[in-house]
Amino acid sequence: MRLSTSTNIYFNRPDGTKAPITDSIRFCAEAGYKVMDMNFHDCTTFATDFRTSNWENWLAEIKEATQQNNIGFSQAHAPFYNFCDEQTPDKPYMDELIKRSILCSEQLGVKWLVIHAGTDFSSASMIKDSKRKNIAYFEPLLDFAAQHNVGIAIENLWDLTIAPLRRYTANAEELMDLLDGLPYSNVGACWDFEHAAIMRQDQEKALMLIGDKLKATHVSDHADQNFDHILPFSGITDWHSIMRLLQKLDYKGDFTYEIHRYTERLPIELVPAALKYSVEVGQYLLSLAQKTTGRERE
Repeated sequence: MRLSTSTNIYFNRPDGTKAPITDSIRFCAEAGYKVMDMNFHDCTTFATDFRTSNWENWLAEIKEATQQNNIGFSQAHAPFYNFCDEQTPDKPYMDELIKRSILCSEQLGVKWLVIHAGTDFSSASMIKDSKRKNIAYFEPLLDFAAQHNVGIAIENLWDLTIAPLRRYTANAEELMDLLDGLPYSNVGACWDFEHAAIMRQDQEKALMLIGDKLKATHVSDHADQNFDHILPFSGITDWHSIMRLLQKLDYKGDFTYEIHRYTERLPIELVPAALKYSVEVGQYLLSLAQKTTGRERE
């Protein structure tokens, strides 16, 4: 495993503005990161050139920043929307942005692009109809992604905030059942440890079910449902057990932070030190997996 972080580790600023992706790349490189996750979803939530006809020039600036700072991208996060809802506005536009994220991922060398499944909230057979609609949606998308050497990693979700409604793929069983319905070599799972922790799932049993379909991770901690996406050891997650589990699975992908609340209130003067500390925490976490390996060999 390598330590990685989403570009959103430095994105939300205290005054409500959004930092340029190129600044995030530079700050992360200076802190010691070598690998990152490109969050395209963030780039759809406010005015960026990713959303315009100038997206190729925007991408060229990001590629130049990666070359100047010796940063690679192994994961990315696609834009997402509930494609199971026929009333969702701007569906063609959102589909265009998702395909654009695939084209950008190809240019950045991204191996796995993370995306959310949709949910058919209107159906009396939510699981059955959601699976059917997800398969219909993902099949052509996977074909398109394969043409551009990109894999699609579907993420486990959480749904406590919308109870008694629930989201499809908020547990490992549904996620794995969906993956089994998509017999493509370029499809897998992204496991979000915080989502699973909030849902109070047995993560060992869940990930043993996912098995070698695990291709990407989202790593963050939480104190409660309203204080989430923070640095590991800042919340209530048992990270020692998580690292033992990843070692047990012989996970080959990256250990990727998704901690956009970590620096969003920090003044710019404190950001470099905070990012360096996040690297120290990440390296400690990776060392736990290495120590587990050593004990098992004795």
